[in-house]
Amino acid sequence: MTLSIKGDVAVIGAGIVGVSTALWLRRQGYKVLLIERDSIASGASFGNAGTLAPYGVMPIAQPSILKSLPSLLFSSESPFVINWARLPKLMPWLLRFLNECRNSRFEANSKALHQILQHVYTGYAPLLDKCPEANRRLSHNGCLYSYGTDAGFAGAQQAIEWRRALGIPQQVLTASEVDQMEPALGGKSVAGLMFPDSSHMNDPKAFIEALAAPLVADGSLIKATITGIKSGADGVTLSSASGETYKTDRIVVCSGAWSALLAAQLGDRVPLDTERGYHIEFDMDQPLLSRPCCPVENAFYMTPMEGRLRVAGTVELGSIKDPANPKRFDYLERHVRRVMGITAPVARQWIGYRPSLPDSLPVIGPSPNDPRVIYAFGHQHLGLTLAGATGELVAQCIAGKAPDWLEHFSVSRF
Repeated sequence: MTLSIKGDVAVIGAGIVGVSTALWLRRQGYKVLLIERDSIASGASFGNAGTLAPYGVMPIAQPSILKSLPSLLFSSESPFVINWARLPKLMPWLLRFLNECRNSRFEANSKALHQILQHVYTGYAPLLDKCPEANRRLSHNGCLYSYGTDAGFAGAQQAIEWRRALGIPQQVLTASEVDQMEPALGGKSVAGLMFPDSSHMNDPKAFIEALAAPLVADGSLIKATITGIKSGADGVTLSSASGETYKTDRIVVCSGAWSALLAAQLGDRVPLDTERGYHIEFDMDQPLLSRPCCPVENAFYMTPMEGRLRVAGTVELGSIKDPANPKRFDYLERHVRRVMGITAPVARQWIGYRPSLPDSLPVIGPSPNDPRVIYAFGHQHLGLTLAGATGELVAQCIAGKAPDWLEHFSVSRF
């Protein structure tokens, strides 16, 4: 059965990027079809650290990685692991990643991230103005990085100087200032770094569901697994796993880790792979922290949420099809108990899939093979942060008003 929806835009994926994009297009007067295989915020949007990080200009691929790569890959205590059985398939991605670690590429990628990160709050503002429930779930207490060793703090100096050069607000803290700001970290830090412009959510899924409520109410949300995309003279046709097809004038691909499969059908080859993200949660009657905190040497975030503390992070390169790695859950649990002295049992654990590109930049903009198809995926660790800005940029693309700097995020860079 073919459903012809002339004059509309179909957005594939109802994570935070898809929802924000659909809302921006709805603001422009389009009747949007939001197509989701599961439910609102059911993937990486569900299990993230719940943080808006406008300071996040440091790509994963950076020169310091080259020096520490052996310890990162082979240490049992590394926050970065690889499923070695997948190494042959991962090798093309890893070679691209290592190329992006060169200083010139790091600087270019970081400046591109800085450009888009300046639109974090302006991208969300009109969406939140219409949604008090989502706005209520945001706290503007900043984000705290804590350093447990002098060596760890010394190793952060280049990043601190780079962010300072870009004009990103940050405040270096003494150990006593960290203890005063977050008493639960008392005696565990030698120094800290505060990002005052950061915000966090007390429940990312509830935040996204609140934003998406108008789309659900007006029937814009369609449950379907999109498996095919095809260009035609009279529009773009999507086919689903259950046999339905959807024909629209424009398509926006926001399907996260699954996006490259659709892009390939239009002839766009994207080196998209998967970072498997993990979190564990502890139920808490009273919050231990007042803001997201990252014990930097351990590379995870601890975020106070509604009735619980979420501990999220680490990087694992592996397949979507592989089962969860219990060692990753164990890593998070052991280190958060050491840092925070938590004795409560783990209440929940989760694994999700971050869509990741070697240069740490998302793909945003039209397909060179069919400009009626707009891409908006590959946000890696910044999907929640950049969703509002991405939605605005997609709307500008469709209106023919995209800024020149968006070319840094084009799929054509590959």
